Amino acid sequence: MNTIFVFLNFRIKQFFRSIREIGTPLFIILLIVTTGLTFKVLVFLSEVQGIEMAFFSFFIIASIHSTRKDSHFLKSLDVSRPLLFFAEYSMFLLPVSILLLFLGKMIPAIYWQLGMLPILFFPTGELKNNKVAPLLNLDKIPVKYFEIKLGSRKMFFVIVLLYIVALGCSFFIGTMILFSIFLLLIWPTLFEHFEPKEMIALEYEKGNFVKNKVANHFLIFQIALLPHYLMFLFYHREMWYLGLACFIGLGLGIIFNIVYKYASYRPNVPKMFSNSFQAIFLGTLLMPGFVIVSIGLIIYFWRKANNNLAYYYA
Repeated sequence: MNTIFVFLNFRIKQFFRSIREIGTPLFIILLIVTTGLTFKVLVFLSEVQGIEMAFFSFFIIASIHSTRKDSHFLKSLDVSRPLLFFAEYSMFLLPVSILLLFLGKMIPAIYWQLGMLPILFFPTGELKNNKVAPLLNLDKIPVKYFEIKLGSRKMFFVIVLLYIVALGCSFFIGTMILFSIFLLLIWPTLFEHFEPKEMIALEYEKGNFVKNKVANHFLIFQIALLPHYLMFLFYHREMWYLGLACFIGLGLGIIFNIVYKYASYRPNVPKMFSNSFQAIFLGTLLMPGFVIVSIGLIIYFWRKANNNLAYYYA
């Protein structure tokens, strides 16, 4: 038990260290940008009735659990990992639970805390190609789909499982929105690693590197999500505009993560080490009326990506 307390204390310190790394100016901007979103969340929590909170916590914790990179460290600890996960995720969910209790929503607070229970027994950091996708020859995936190959190696089963669960729960009006938020949260993990410079040089020589990258990934991701859009329209035709919003939001998320990746690219650097602007972009995307800001960020980083790549490969 002492190990769990030490681990939780480490997580708290890590959280405050991350805030310091973001920097006070950017953190203040993020708070301002997300003010409207925070208000919307408070209104939702004041009206929520119950089980939908379990869906929210399940998808949020699943997105965190599926992208953990500390599995080797956790194996070295002399403690039950499900118990450790339960303590860590409970602490993560606690602020919203306290807010729900303050609003007099005891049942939603219980659902919120218990929704993450199925995730506790899922593996983390062990989703390698030779373990979870032995029937798939990922080496046949073209170089231009480097991110898809990497994502398949890292979290193949988690993505497939959540894809199927979300498709099966399409009758619930919030499923498409929750699944879209989950995807927006994991997009950065798919685009955080840089290809070897030889790969980029090979594709860059063909011309229109960023444009082709965006077009190819936008097309393949949206085709993969087509069953979700169709099921949403089948069950909630009168709410078609929510499906359209998810389509636009996910599309903008794909584009932004690509242009932000190559705007941050440096040869011989394996990955990006800052996601501050990705958090700001997500905040602008989720706030009604701020999509124009999201588009502005895309235009800015698109130009920066082209200039950055031209500096190294033109």
